Amino acid sequence: MKTGYKRVSGRTNNRPLTERKLIDAVGTIIKKHGYKGLTASAIASEADVSRPLINKYFGSLNGLIEKYVNEKDYWIASKSKITEVIVKTRKKAPLIELLVHTLQEQFRFFYTTEEMQQLILWEISEQSQLMNSIGNARESIGQEFFEKTARHFEGSDVNFKAIAALLVSGIYYLVLHGRTNSSLQCGIDINTPEGQCEISKAIRHLVTAAFNAGKNKTPLA
Repeated sequence: MKTGYKRVSGRTNNRPLTERKLIDAVGTIIKKHGYKGLTASAIASEADVSRPLINKYFGSLNGLIEKYVNEKDYWIASKSKITEVIVKTRKKAPLIELLVHTLQEQFRFFYTTEEMQQLILWEISEQSQLMNSIGNARESIGQEFFEKTARHFEGSDVNFKAIAALLVSGIYYLVLHGRTNSSLQCGIDINTPEGQCEISKAIRHLVTAAFNAGKNKTPLA
C-alpha cells in the first residue's frame, strides 16, 4: 500500500511526524536519564528514527533541544498568551491579579513537570550556550511585565524586579529541593496540597504587599 511518503532506512519519512517523534523523545530521555542523557544517538533511538534526521530537520542537536524547550518552558511557551492577557487585564482587571496568577501557575507547572525541573538543573549546574540563550529569551518575556508595572512603582523605593527575581528563583529552589529530598522548607511540605496552598497564598501576599507599598509610596521594610 502506498503512503505517499518516502522511506529512509526502512522507515516511512513523514517529516512532521518524525519531527514530533524527535521532540517528544527529548522529553522522554530527560525523564528517564536527566539532561545528561540528551545525546543524538539516545534521542534517535528513542524516537526510532535515523540519527542524521536530527541535523537535517533541526540543524543540530542543540536546535532540537531548543525546539523542545520553546514548547515546554512555562514562560516561553506562554508568551503569546501572557501578552494577550496583559492587554485584556488593563481593561478588565487589576494588573496585580495577572502577576499573582502567573506566578502561582509557574509554581504549579514547575512542580508537576519533571522535564523542566531537569532543564533548570542543567541551566544552573554548568555553562551552556544553549541554556544561556533560553534564559535570555525567558528574561525578555519578563520585561513585558516590568514595563507594565514600572509606572505603579514610580516615586517609591519598591524594586519590583528584585521581588519578582526572588519569587521566581524561590519557586525553582523550593520545587527542586522538595522534589529531590522530600524535605521541609521552614516547616512547609510542598509535596502536600496544604503546603502548595500555603506557597500560593504567600505569592499573593508578597505581590500584594509590594503593590500596596508602591501605591502608598511607603517602604516595604
